[in-house]
Order: sequence, then C-alpha cells, then structure tokens
Amino acid sequence: MSKDKLAIQGGAPLRERPYSRRRGAGLIGDAELANVTSVLRAKALFRYASSLGMAEQVERQLCDRFDVEFALTVSSGTAALFAALVAMGIQEGDEVIVPAVTFVATVGAVVMARAVPVFAEIDESLTLDPASVEACVTPRTKAIVPVHLDNVAADMDVLVPVAERHGLRILEDAAQAVGVTYRGKPVGSLGHAAGFSFQQGKNITSGEGGAVLTSDWTVYDNACRFQDQGGQFTTATGRRTHSSGEPFVGMNMRMTELAAAVLVAQLDRLDGIVTDCRKRGQWIRGQLADLGLNWRRMPDESGEGGSLVFFMESAGQARDFAAALGAEGVPAGQMYDAKAVYLNPAILARRTLWTVGGPFHSAGYPDGRRYHPGLCPRSEELFARHVVIGVGAEMTDADTELVVAAVRKVAACLPW
Repeated sequence: MSKDKLAIQGGAPLRERPYSRRRGAGLIGDAELANVTSVLRAKALFRYASSLGMAEQVERQLCDRFDVEFALTVSSGTAALFAALVAMGIQEGDEVIVPAVTFVATVGAVVMARAVPVFAEIDESLTLDPASVEACVTPRTKAIVPVHLDNVAADMDVLVPVAERHGLRILEDAAQAVGVTYRGKPVGSLGHAAGFSFQQGKNITSGEGGAVLTSDWTVYDNACRFQDQGGQFTTATGRRTHSSGEPFVGMNMRMTELAAAVLVAQLDRLDGIVTDCRKRGQWIRGQLADLGLNWRRMPDESGEGGSLVFFMESAGQARDFAAALGAEGVPAGQMYDAKAVYLNPAILARRTLWTVGGPFHSAGYPDGRRYHPGLCPRSEELFARHVVIGVGAEMTDADTELVVAAVRKVAACLPW
C-alpha cells in the first residue's frame, strides 16, 4: 500500500466518484410521495386549512419520540432557535454563551433576538468546554446554547450544573443531531428548550424546516404565538389553547403541510438512519485503530449518530489529508473552512442591516462586545487541525471498506 501513488499526486484513485453522504434525503421514497400527494389532493397546504393535520402529526411524533411535553414545527432550524430564545425571555442586551465552533445560524438566532453572543472555547469533542463556559459568565448572561455538532452530543452532565449554578437557561442547538442520545436520553430533552433542523443535509429532512422542543408550558406558549404573527390567528382559530390568549406583534415562521407531510414519513426512518450511520462509523474507527489516529472525543459514544472526525498534528497536514481522501473517492473535508464562527466577516464587523439598537448598537449595552482572531485560541488551533469524513444513510459495505482503504493509503503516503 505504501508504494501506491496517491490520486492527488497523479495516481489512480480507489474510486472515481465519491459515495453519497446523504442521510434522510437519500431515503425519500414512496411514503413521502404518498403523504405529499394526499396534501396536494386535499388542496390545503396551510396547516389551519388542512383536515389532514400533517404539522400536528409531526408535533405529536416529536413529543413521543423525544420525551418532551411540547413540540412546535417551524420553517427552519434557525427559526426554531430564534423563536425559542425569544420565548425563553431573552431581551436586548442579554448575553448568550455559544461555542466558538458552530454554524453561523446559531449566532444569527442570538443576534436576531437582539442578544449579545459570547463565544466560549470548545474541547476535543468539538462541543462547549464547560470550564470556558463558566469563565464567560457575567451578570448579563442569561442563557447557554450547547451545540451538538455533527451528530455528537455535548457533555450535558457537566454543562447543566454550570447553568444551574448561575441560574442560566439552556437552549440545545440539536440541528445536526436529531436522533442522537446522551446517557440514554434524546438530545432535545436535556435543556429548557431545543431547536431542531430538517434542512436537506440533516438526519431527516423536509428540505427546510425546524422544530422547537420544550417541557416548559410558558416557553411553548410564547414560541407558538411568536412564530404565528404573535397569536393573531393561532388564538382565533382555536387550534391551540394558550395560557393568556393575548396577542402581540410577532413573526410568521409556520411550517407548511407539504413540509410536514415529508417529515411524517421521515420520522419513521430516523432510528434506522442514526443506528446504521453509528454502526458504520464505529466499524471504520475499529478497523483503523492500529493507525493511532487522534479521533474526536465523544462524551457518549453509544449514543452518537455516526461522526468520523480526527485531528492531525497541524492545520496543513489536515488540509492535505482531507484533500487526498477526496481525490480517492471519499467525501472528506473540514467543516466551515476550519474556522471559528466569529471569524465570519459579518460577525467580525458586527454587521447587521440596522444601525441603531441591539445587540451591537444598543444604548442598553453601551460598551459593546467586539470579536477578533485569537478570541478563543484553543478552539481556533484545534478546529484548524480537524478532518471530517462523511457518513451517510445510503452507504454500502463497499463504501465503508473504501473509507478504511483510503485512510490507510493516504496515511501510508503522506507525512503525518
């Protein structure tokens, strides 16, 4: 194997085309088609005009599946986080702690709620470092957003006590971890509220879509009305019962019946998708155990959803290793260009469409909070060295064996 020339160096690739890393999207089939067809035939794509109640079915399934009292379907994962933050009582000028490594939507939801994002370090799990979180707490801090990144749960047994000591709310960002568990409990049921995403690349999908999960009636009630024009129509239709029924000015983030129709079928596939991806990831790691790769730490390996991430000694080695794997037919790379989220130009510049008001131009937060390279040095250095390999629901045994062969080939040919 060590004598084989890498494809990236002009040799023959192990496979010409990469395998599919799709999850729920790759399994869309007759059940989804039948549900969508029934909605179209009923000519009622709006949840309050529908006799089929697809959105309501999704909400009931989510409550049952994720062991929460209340679930609310919305238009996206970002909308779910935004609605949950507002529903939890986050106000302009409040501080919300988020990980230095996450998708920009986590930060966007905080900013749209007019709160100030405060970035804490991650550790080798690529999730929040509890010690860094505690160091970030100030009198303005109101909430923590642990992100269960790439199908691995954050270490909630340590993060929850930190929040409790300081009287902080926990909003789980479980956009990338629907179906993952932690210590036997589903992510999404471990904090005060959670946001799910059903975007195209997630474990299950409706193309776009999201959900707020909570067992707190007040959070649910507030979120329901906020995402439904402040309750102008929710209350009038009588489709939900509210503690006050008092409308306020809100948004429209409702899920359509078409999206919900797809999700009704996709939810039936969820356990199989997560279990299969977990088994493939575990088998690959086991087959490569002798290489001594520095695999990502998993707070609960038995509940993860199929994540293949390891760290190289340097950022350059990580880029080279990922590129070499890609050339061999393995979908590999680095998440978010291997950069901390606050290095996004819009966040660095604190750029929003408004120039007055929170969180960056607020009279209630006159000192502001600025972001810069080196803000979370450990996170920047660690994340720059990671390599991620795609694990999908359509993978075959041959695809799984390809990953092992490709990693061995690249490891034998590149200095690392």
